[in-house]
Amino acid sequence: MNAYRYLAMHLPYMSSPEFLASALHIMTCLEVPVHLFGAYCIIFKTPATMKSVKFSMLNLHFWSVFLDLTISLLTAPYVLFPALVGRSIGILTFFGVSTPIQLYLIVTLFPTVGVSITAILENRYYLLFARDTFWKFFRIPFLGSLYLASFSCFLPCYFNIPDQKEAMKEVLEKTPALLEYTSNSDLFVLSTDFHLFFFTLVIMIALVTGTSVTFARLLHRNMKERSQLMNVSNQTIQLQKIFFRAIFIQTSMPICILIFPLNYLVFSMYSGYFNQAANNLCFIVTAFHGLLSTTIMVIVHKPYRDVFYNMFCERIHRILVRPVSRLTYSLSTVSKTTG
Repeated sequence: MNAYRYLAMHLPYMSSPEFLASALHIMTCLEVPVHLFGAYCIIFKTPATMKSVKFSMLNLHFWSVFLDLTISLLTAPYVLFPALVGRSIGILTFFGVSTPIQLYLIVTLFPTVGVSITAILENRYYLLFARDTFWKFFRIPFLGSLYLASFSCFLPCYFNIPDQKEAMKEVLEKTPALLEYTSNSDLFVLSTDFHLFFFTLVIMIALVTGTSVTFARLLHRNMKERSQLMNVSNQTIQLQKIFFRAIFIQTSMPICILIFPLNYLVFSMYSGYFNQAANNLCFIVTAFHGLLSTTIMVIVHKPYRDVFYNMFCERIHRILVRPVSRLTYSLSTVSKTTG
């Protein structure tokens, strides 16, 4: 009962743009140092054994960070799902960047991060198993076409933006609960019919997921076959398996975080359910994706984990131990003097 009263009391604030902006700005303060440390590890602390995958990891890190900061700082989208209506409360608005451009930026970054995951898996597959196959002639056009698809997937929606006054009337007729949130004149209607946007999203998710899973399975199958042909204790094979496992964890765990907001988006659109507090929480969870991705990257890759330990844990340990050592020395000196 107390929890219910607490939620009932704070739900109006959780539904407000002020709550969303405050939460996203706090996340930005947490994200920036973590992302900078992640970039430092990749650029300066990647060992020679991981040199071949350094660019792919930096590419994935760049797009993940860009998506993170776009949501939490640049755009901070306040969207009224199930209607495709909202406004930006991020810093790009203060610089006069139009809402359609901000929408285009944030929508295209999601599949771009997915393509970067595909690229890192493809890179491992090519370097380990496909250097001398026909794939070396098709890999660059293949990856280029995926990036092109991610950058252009939003164009059909972008070129079909409706007249705003008529579209807002139609939206309010379909979802009257939005009326109390539409007093702000800056609200922008992307579309009165979510089907084009939704199916574009589904196609890109299927494309990116399908290619990523394909390369992950190819890597796993080829590693298994190679380990059966060679000595199972072969050190190179074992290192490749460990690295593949680390990459799999690094890329799959943050994706799992996005399952909740994506499922809610589908549920909201098809059921017509409106809950602005849940909408805000979805974007906060989505903004958490990049922070989690960088943290997991540092944890699962031993060279980066060692850098973190040497820079922070060991230094803190020395700071804590040094006063104790001095106190012990002082006590022993005092005992000798008094003796």
